[in-house]
Amino acid sequence: MKHNLLLLGLMMIALPAVLVPVNVNAHDFEVDGIYYNVVGPSQLAVTCRDYDSEGLTYSGNLVIPATVEHDGVSYTVTTIGPDAFFKAKRIWSLTIPSTITDIYWDAFMESFASPIIVSDLETWCRINFHVDCSFSQGEPDLIVDSHSLVTGQDMVNLVIPPSVTEIHDFTFYNTGSIRNVVIPDHVTKIGKGAFAVCTYLKSVKIGSHVTFIGGHAFDICNVRYWGTTWYDEDINIIDEITCIATVPPVVENKYTFTMGIYKNTVLRVPAESLDAYRAAEYWNQFVNIEAIPGKGPGDVNGDNGINVMDVTSLIDELLNDNVTSPYADVNGDGRVDVRDVTGLVDKLLND
Repeated sequence: MKHNLLLLGLMMIALPAVLVPVNVNAHDFEVDGIYYNVVGPSQLAVTCRDYDSEGLTYSGNLVIPATVEHDGVSYTVTTIGPDAFFKAKRIWSLTIPSTITDIYWDAFMESFASPIIVSDLETWCRINFHVDCSFSQGEPDLIVDSHSLVTGQDMVNLVIPPSVTEIHDFTFYNTGSIRNVVIPDHVTKIGKGAFAVCTYLKSVKIGSHVTFIGGHAFDICNVRYWGTTWYDEDINIIDEITCIATVPPVVENKYTFTMGIYKNTVLRVPAESLDAYRAAEYWNQFVNIEAIPGKGPGDVNGDNGINVMDVTSLIDELLNDNVTSPYADVNGDGRVDVRDVTGLVDKLLND
């Protein structure tokens, strides 16, 4: 309980000092069944609508438009405001346009367990999430429901897309479908609560250029909860975290990972950096730290050399659909494919 209260307190302190440009008790106008507030000269926020006779609000398959015309003015829809879809239990799907840049607290509280559809992961990763992590009947007031989908499909094996260099605070908070996360080399920062409450997360690979991991980024990722019992440091769900950064990223605080992760999850790091991780603040709380065999990206077979045998090993892994080496992603894009074979060959020819 003390852990939960501390988690909530720190998250609320971390909220940006911004003026929320949304009046959750009123709306400026309505177009095609969606209610809006004007939040700028040509910007709109989706807001809540009046409850019906059964105490419910929006319903059906709802598509938020990118632009709205009203009284001769063209507006861009940029925000989903606080409580916008509160108790919207009859929504079967919600499609969010690529113009959305901000989603505020309790936007989907007590809402639907149906798809939130976004055109692509880049759009989702660009959104700023403003979270009020209070509790309601033992569970957090969620921005992203545990059944949320992006691009209409479960995010089981999540690879952060190439255009994303920073994972914002709470971006994948409570996204229950995620099993495996790959954070490629182009990402430099993982925000607060970014993967908190991802209760089925099994493995995480952190790229070589990540320098900072925010508080609670992987907090309570190692426990599935029922009712109000949802924190147990002895339950382990994440099997392994692989971090190929040779310099240990700065970890904001001890709650970046849960105690269960520190105690049970295997942390795999470059062999040359093993002592650095064992000495680094908060990384040194991991009980199980192992060296990744090999010289670095390209040393697919882990023999501490990069040569033609690694090309053969990489091709074999691809042909057998059994890529196991952390160093098989030669180009650092988060995926292992024929481009890595080409990259490895080029590396050998140019060395």
